[in-house]
Amino acid sequence: MNALKALALAIYDRLTNEPVLVLGVVQAGLALAVSFGLGWTGEQTGAVVAASAAVLSLIARSRVTPT
Repeated sequence: MNALKALALAIYDRLTNEPVLVLGVVQAGLALAVSFGLGWTGEQTGAVVAASAAVLSLIARSRVTPT
């Protein structure tokens, strides 16, 4: 259980501190999965990429805006 909690905290930390890195990994991972036969259409892949970019760009924007 501690390992799972540590993993969740590491993911949260990376997401809040490096959202652009997470976006790149999500999009590259999705492209890789589709190229190896995930079975999604181009429209489905595009929708997931667009949604992940929208969510993670909101997080990235909050990190680069001066307070």
